[in-house]
Amino acid sequence: MNAFDDLVSRRGVIMAGRLGPNGRVAAHKSKGLYIENPAALEMAHWFCSAATTMFTSMAAALDQLTVAGSWTPMSGWIYNGGDYGIAVHGAHFVFVETAKIESLDEMVGLLRQLDSSADSAVSA
Repeated sequence: MNAFDDLVSRRGVIMAGRLGPNGRVAAHKSKGLYIENPAALEMAHWFCSAATTMFTSMAAALDQLTVAGSWTPMSGWIYNGGDYGIAVHGAHFVFVETAKIESLDEMVGLLRQLDSSADSAVSA
């Protein structure tokens, strides 16, 4: 079982994956609506790509105005609205049904572990 399988097996998680350098979904696992709906996967790509680009640009602009400390590099973001939530950390993302998970912070923690594992594998 890979890390995405592990995430998707958790209650409330409907999709987990990794974005490639071009911002497109490079790898993912999903269940429910996202398995049989390629349009939903494409929507996930555009939503994650657009939000990440916006936050990266905002961080760069704020960094120019900040006297001490830094806003960059942007490492992640969370969206929660209606029945669903998205957590992104580094290149990894997870889509969830918010009523079925403990918190989006829990999902971010899992994504941080994925990023740490990926960093360790690259440096090994």
